[in-house]
Amino acid sequence: MPSLFEGMDPQRSLSVLDIGVARPETVRFFSHYRCHLHFADLFGETGYESNERRHGTLKDTLFERIFEFPRNTTFDICLFWDFLNYLGTPLLRDLAKTLRRYVHDDTRSHAFVPFSNALPFTGQRFGIESLDRLSMREDPSPVPHPHTRKAIAPALWPFSVKRAALLGENRQELLLEVRRI
Repeated sequence: MPSLFEGMDPQRSLSVLDIGVARPETVRFFSHYRCHLHFADLFGETGYESNERRHGTLKDTLFERIFEFPRNTTFDICLFWDFLNYLGTPLLRDLAKTLRRYVHDDTRSHAFVPFSNALPFTGQRFGIESLDRLSMREDPSPVPHPHTRKAIAPALWPFSVKRAALLGENRQELLLEVRRI
């Protein structure tokens, strides 16, 4: 997590996408920065769970419908947390394709994936308390599509893994950056 903010000027305005619920600790953390926070709770009523229940399957236009950000919005930071593990590979590609219009060459992203699919992987709900401290609450719903770092990388273009750290409980933390073309 500290690498995500490395070299960022705290005086410069940031634009942040957090795929998750607006946690009070995250809002408090970003109150120390000049920034625009965008929360996309894809687990909630407009997201993964309800759409899957209503339609039986997610439509390939889901992210275009949900990500209706103001014109010319670009994100400096995207917090994926472990949401990527709730999407099958086609939807990962759709997410990445939709986000392309909202990222720039210096956009950084953060995610958690399992180190091994042979071991259990439980979902978590995250918040940022400080640069080196996250809050975590176990997510009771099953993680339907756990992706290892190697499996997830091709589906996330234009993002690539810049750094990875192995954590406990079969969790790997990823720092992603936009590939410069």
